[in-house]
Amino acid sequence: MSGGRRLAAAVAAAAMMLAGCGTSVTGHPLPEGAAAAEEGGSPQFDKLLRECDAVPNDKIAETLHGAGIDQYFFGAVCMWTVSSAAGSIDVTFGWFENNSLQRERSVADQLGYQVETTSIAGTSAFSARRPGDSATCGITAAYSGVITWWVQQRSGTGDPCDGARTLAELTLQRNQ
Repeated sequence: MSGGRRLAAAVAAAAMMLAGCGTSVTGHPLPEGAAAAEEGGSPQFDKLLRECDAVPNDKIAETLHGAGIDQYFFGAVCMWTVSSAAGSIDVTFGWFENNSLQRERSVADQLGYQVETTSIAGTSAFSARRPGDSATCGITAAYSGVITWWVQQRSGTGDPCDGARTLAELTLQRNQ
């Protein structure tokens, strides 16, 4: 992802976050995890606004054989650049608690991505690649909604799906 695209994504996300600042919330507070238990739902991510910590930065860099890592965006979508001997690697993570695997797959199909059903740590998942872009791969898995890891190797070396798959596995292991 180019610097301009990153900046545009960051500005758009910040605008969406600011738009919600004037909203009133009705209801009553509940202890952590009580809403999911009351609704009979699946366990919720218990670190609201800490989704970017799903896998520690040093573990992301290690997984992608990186020498360094720079996290440049925090929010509903988390973004890093990993420095490696082969070049820069862009990494994006999103955890959408109110989404479904079927919806994400439908979107990937509509975008013309090459989609393949898979399983991550025993969980339903799929991989997605943009047509003609072998340097980029996303892995989406069902878990309290969906989690998605995208890896783009700017140098075009190696299989980005390997890194995305491992990051998804680490996320599921840490948070189950």
